[in-house]
Amino acid sequence: MDVSLHPIAFDARSVLHNLYSYYLYDMSEIMGRSPEPSGRYTFDHKSLNKYWQDRGHWPYFIHLGDQLAGFFLIGEYPANRQRLDVDQFFVLRKFRRQGAGIAALHQGVRQHPVQWQIRILKQNRAALRFWRSAVTALVGTRFDAGIELDIDLEMHFIHFDQAGEK
Repeated sequence: MDVSLHPIAFDARSVLHNLYSYYLYDMSEIMGRSPEPSGRYTFDHKSLNKYWQDRGHWPYFIHLGDQLAGFFLIGEYPANRQRLDVDQFFVLRKFRRQGAGIAALHQGVRQHPVQWQIRILKQNRAALRFWRSAVTALVGTRFDAGIELDIDLEMHFIHFDQAGEK
C-alpha cells in the first residue's frame, strides 16, 4: 500500500477546509451536530490557521497512491508541550479499512519521534478500537490508555512514544 503524508501548503488550505466539512459530517453522528440551514457542515476556518502560523503544529494530507485520502493534523499539547497530540485525523470512507490510517499514523510518528498522545471522545467506540489497534501495531503493548480530563471534558487518552516507551 502506497500511503504517504504531504505537508499542507498554506495556499492549499482550502482543500483542507473542504475535507474538514466531511470530517464534521462524520463526527455529527457522535457529537449530535446538525448541518447549517444551508445543508452544509460549516466551521470557523480561522480555527485551522494555527497549523501555518504557530510553532509546534504540522498539517498533512494523507495520500493513498496519487489520491487524496484524508488529513492528519498534529500539534503540541498545550498542557504538555513535550508531547505531540493527534489534533484531528480523518480518512475518507472510500479509503477506510485498507490500512491507510494506520500507515499514516506510523509515518507521522516516524517523522516526529517524540512522546505522543491521542484523545478520543468517550462515546466514539469505533475510533477507540481503531486507535488502540493502530498504536498496538506501532508499539505493541507499550502504551498507556485511560480516561483523563481534557480541559473540561473526560476523554480516552492513549500515551506512547516513538520507541514504544510509555
